[in-house]
Amino acid sequence: MKENVDYEKRELLIQAAKKEFMEKGYNKASLRSICSKAGMTTGALYFFFENKEDLYYEITGSAKNELKQLIIKHISDDKKAMKEVSDISVMFTDHSNEADMFIECIYRNYDSFMLILSGTKEGEYEACIDEFVKIVESSSTEMMKASKLFKPDPFMSHWIAHTIVDSFIHVITHEPDPEKAKVKMRFILNFIVRGWSSLLVTGTEVTTEVPGKKSRSKKLQNKNTAK
Repeated sequence: MKENVDYEKRELLIQAAKKEFMEKGYNKASLRSICSKAGMTTGALYFFFENKEDLYYEITGSAKNELKQLIIKHISDDKKAMKEVSDISVMFTDHSNEADMFIECIYRNYDSFMLILSGTKEGEYEACIDEFVKIVESSSTEMMKASKLFKPDPFMSHWIAHTIVDSFIHVITHEPDPEKAKVKMRFILNFIVRGWSSLLVTGTEVTTEVPGKKSRSKKLQNKNTAK
């Protein structure tokens, strides 16, 4: 019984803290105000959390960790699968299930991610982006190394990782409805993966217009396909 009561009190504090941080930002947020909203004393708060920072990271940390573990597991599964792949057409299959999986995770923790992305705590927004870009970049590079179809390029790997992370941020900050967010992210993720795979494996014509000069075409080829 006591454990249930403690859990309820803890959740009340967390929900009150979310509102306080979103309304006032991290620096101006008051523990006294949070406790008042939760209907508790400040003494009760210190029973569960060391300080304001501990409370903030309790809200945001669990959400980030859930998403990180999901990404790492997904890439790990893909890495195992890519070792057996000899046909690039597998990269052009539908990636909607993956988009839905990540969106569902994010929207389960929507308030926590919005708290991070709102920039209420100085440096947290940038740190979060950097953290996820590194995870996606390193994981994707490992996946490519596991396949005989790709040769990882550091610049492209970093750019693609940033593009994927930025795309998710754009969707979740502009679309509060998770089902509509899924539809948008399915299209975006398929667009990115298929375009990226096409550039890495096949030659692509790039035409540039130079004022006063004739157009020039440059052939981009992956080292694996160039002879």
